[in-house]
Amino acid sequence: MSKFAWLMLLLIGAIWGAVQPWLAGVYGLINLLTFALYYRDKSAAKQGKWRVQESTLQFFALIGGWPAALLGQYHLRHKTQKSSFKRLLWCCIILNSAGISLLCYLLWHPLFDAYR
Repeated sequence: MSKFAWLMLLLIGAIWGAVQPWLAGVYGLINLLTFALYYRDKSAAKQGKWRVQESTLQFFALIGGWPAALLGQYHLRHKTQKSSFKRLLWCCIILNSAGISLLCYLLWHPLFDAYR
């Protein structure tokens, strides 16, 4: 597994207890669903059946399923050759990480205590 994916799993595990349990559950569910979509798409590609749209895979990466998308790419060896897909996936990772970072900053920074 890539070092980056392990690092992200470690980071997710470290903040897992710092967020509301329902939010952690939603995040976990999104990641399970994302990996399942990658698995389904890979199976469909092998069998020549109806595929999952790339926009669907990218959407789930954007809303928080990007760790599972990276794991799906690595373990299933799926969507690793198409450079346009990989570029867009990394844009989703950056946007999601920036959004989560901003949210954490707004939630935990002392400057915003008055607004909670």
